[in-house]
Amino acid sequence: MAVNVFPDDYELISFFEVEPDVLDSGIPWFYNTLTFQKQCADELLYCTFSPAYGDIDLKVVRGQKVKITLNLHNIESIEILKDSNGEHLKATFHLDTLLKDFLLTLKPEISIIWGTSLE
Repeated sequence: MAVNVFPDDYELISFFEVEPDVLDSGIPWFYNTLTFQKQCADELLYCTFSPAYGDIDLKVVRGQKVKITLNLHNIESIEILKDSNGEHLKATFHLDTLLKDFLLTLKPEISIIWGTSLE
């Protein structure tokens, strides 16, 4: 199931502060697979988007050790939000899931907020 809302290319580049590795350079980002690699202090973040499939794969590595691996599916929207606490990437899941919104922040350090609902 495809993502219904997806940021413009420049918004993602601004958020991650790097250009992504693009699987197929001739295909628009929405229909492609993009991997952003971002160094944050002593951690390395790999964030791969496949918006046409509604997927995000995320990995956080410290040293040579993988600290976090998340494979998120059934995503309805991906947005870049700005508020007084900074800039965040928000992924919202389809309503038929019990998953709360996923929130990724990169500054001043990597922060991930996510959970499930009891409804």
